[in-house]
Amino acid sequence: KMGLSTRLACTGGPASFGPMGTKTQRAFTVVGPCVPRGMVLQKLAKMIPFGVLVDFAVHANVQYSVQCRLVLVLPLCDGSAERVFEVTAEAQAVPDEWMYQLKEKEQQRAQHVH
Repeated sequence: KMGLSTRLACTGGPASFGPMGTKTQRAFTVVGPCVPRGMVLQKLAKMIPFGVLVDFAVHANVQYSVQCRLVLVLPLCDGSAERVFEVTAEAQAVPDEWMYQLKEKEQQRAQHVH
């Protein structure tokens, strides 16, 4: 065992990326409101002993795929707060009635097409 540990921090949102700069000096970079959040999450992931941290933007998109628990609420400079979640496990989907109805409608459409 090498004693290595892996931490992952994930954020989401609009961003621009590519080579930016002047004619004489260019660098590939990423800019946007999600970049500072990502930096904060990255620092938290190093300090807090959790495997995968996500912000609310990512949590909103993956909440039906994975189970998460709220670990921290970070106060931000603008007076708002950012919720930070730990991904704990893959979600176990429980079929609901609407899923069965959707499947039946798809089967009916397939029968009408043929």
